[in-house]
Amino acid sequence: MTMYYSETDGPEPTVSIQVKDTKYTLTQQSLAQIIEDKDSLKEELNQTQRKVKSIGWDVREFFESRKNGNNTDDITCTVEDINELLKDLGVDQLTNTWSATVFITATITGIEAPDKEAAEEMAKDNIEVNYNDDGDIWIDDVEVQSVHPEA
Repeated sequence: MTMYYSETDGPEPTVSIQVKDTKYTLTQQSLAQIIEDKDSLKEELNQTQRKVKSIGWDVREFFESRKNGNNTDDITCTVEDINELLKDLGVDQLTNTWSATVFITATITGIEAPDKEAAEEMAKDNIEVNYNDDGDIWIDDVEVQSVHPEA
C-alpha cells in the first residue's frame, strides 16, 4: 500500500511516500529533479525506440536486397556482407580463427656466465613469450644468433 502525506516540521515542506516497507521523503527540489529525470528518461526511451525501429528497417533492407527474385525463398549473401551489416549495427562481427607465424628479434644484456656457451644456454632457457588475447602461443624454436662480451 502506498501512503502520501505532507510534513512541515523541517526548514522546508516535504512529501513522504511509503512504498511497501520503504519510506521516501522528498523536498520540492528533489521532486523537481525526479520529474526532470523522468522527462529525460522518456526522451531517451523514445530515441532508443526510434533507433531500434531504424535498425529493423536496415536489417530488412539488407535481406530484401539480397533476395533472388520475387518468387524464391533463397537469400544470397557473403560473410563480408553480413559483417558489414553487423558493423553498421555496432555489434561484433563474425570471426574466423587465424594462426600467425611471428619472428621476434631481441637483445638480452647483463647475462652473467662463465663462458659464451653458458651465456647462450641461459639465453635460450630463459626466454618467455606471452600472448595477451584469446588464443594460444607456443615457442617452436629459440635461436641465438650471436653471443659476445659486453664492452
